[in-house]
Amino acid sequence: MSGGLSKRLGRALATAAASAMALAATVGSPPAAASSPEQWTSTRLPGLASELFLLSVSCPSASLCVATGTQNVIASSTEPMGGTGAWNVVYAGEGFYKSPSGPVISSRQIQGVSCPTTRLCVAVTTLGQIYATRDPTGPASSWSVTEIVGTGKGNTHLYGISCPTASLCVAVSGRRQNKGKVFTSTDPTGGPGAWAETNLGEIFDLRAVSCSSTHFCVAAGANGELVGSTDPTGGPAAWSSIGAPAGSGTLQAITCLSALCLTGNSAGDIITSTNPLDEGSWRQQDGGGSVQITGTSCALPLACIAVDENGHVITSTEPGGPSSAWTNTNLVPYTPEAEEFDPENGNALFGVSCRSISFCALVGSGGRIFTSTSPFAQPASAGKGGKVGRKVRRPIRPRTVIAKFEPPAPREVRKGRGRVFLRFYANGPVLRFQCSLDRRRFSRCHSPEHYLVANGTHRLRIRAIGRTGLRGPATRIRFWTGQKCTVRECLEGGGELPSGRG
Repeated sequence: MSGGLSKRLGRALATAAASAMALAATVGSPPAAASSPEQWTSTRLPGLASELFLLSVSCPSASLCVATGTQNVIASSTEPMGGTGAWNVVYAGEGFYKSPSGPVISSRQIQGVSCPTTRLCVAVTTLGQIYATRDPTGPASSWSVTEIVGTGKGNTHLYGISCPTASLCVAVSGRRQNKGKVFTSTDPTGGPGAWAETNLGEIFDLRAVSCSSTHFCVAAGANGELVGSTDPTGGPAAWSSIGAPAGSGTLQAITCLSALCLTGNSAGDIITSTNPLDEGSWRQQDGGGSVQITGTSCALPLACIAVDENGHVITSTEPGGPSSAWTNTNLVPYTPEAEEFDPENGNALFGVSCRSISFCALVGSGGRIFTSTSPFAQPASAGKGGKVGRKVRRPIRPRTVIAKFEPPAPREVRKGRGRVFLRFYANGPVLRFQCSLDRRRFSRCHSPEHYLVANGTHRLRIRAIGRTGLRGPATRIRFWTGQKCTVRECLEGGGELPSGRG
């Protein structure tokens, strides 16, 4: 780390620490009353949105929350605790995906959202788009769409965004050729020309970013890596590698507030630092969970919360303290009767936003939203290490569904070799798909996909890889070619299509 960067960091942390002490003295300590899952109010979005995954939420005030997720869904409410009817649902950009035979859930997803004020929200998608609005509760048309075209090939997979003020937004990308990209803008609604690209190198597969101010940002990656900057718009030289203080586990979320940064890995560990640009200052603690930490938020440096993919809410009023300072509550227990993954039965929590010590909102699978006015209260029944509830591993394993199958055209069949066409999607957030035709090994594939096959019987397997790297069950179809046939005639007994998609 350069001397100049260290000095700027020192000044930033000194200012942040003073602000934190003043804020804590003004607000007071978090409540100490007993807490339980019942203190969280549960809401599900209306209609088809109740089957979607909400991946991120931002609440610039207790009277406005904006949540985003799969299928380009954006849900907003000026009364977040008002129940299902208090939430307005729109589908921005390309809108809700529709197949020729009706709507299906696709892998399109708005990965992150940040609302620095009640009059500005900015979101990013895994297709390289930035959605921005100055009317967060307005219709889908109120969201402008900016296509981000990185210098690498293929889509720019934007995973995280942080807007500390209305005059600065920082987004990060990962995966494939567009790894290690940071995109910054001082005018987030200004279109493509308002966004500048900084290339930190493909060694950084960035998945989240948090800026506590316009002069301090830290980004986290899929291989446990951390990078930081005290001048996020200053180009590559203004960013420095912090290393991977907790090993190679995926860091999917990060929050920096004043002099504290909080993240978590794929083992459910909590990782904190009060001197974030120093790798040796990061501490790894047992969060009491067993799967990926997916969301983090701090209302104050002395009031932090994390959520994971197994329905756990992990809170602390001493985030820099020992592991016993963290309390783990299983807010959404997994139902053992659900043998296969189903969005309605999934118990993952993906995003969290705490406006203050008296209001937090959580979002997750099945269009679920949880809110609480006492999120940092300490459970009286906490056992050893402050943990409550059973430690149950419930990994998210997305299941692939075939939405469309087209056999070869008759003229191709007569030539003995034809092209089969498939469109598929997964019921859950997806990192990638893998396909295997006949006895070939699994390899990466994309929807839509096509194969050239000789006349005869064939078997195809398709599986989805979840955001934490866990493989979903393979969907198998068996088909044959050799004469003119309809879709269902070409699919033998092992094949299946969703109802109404023949």
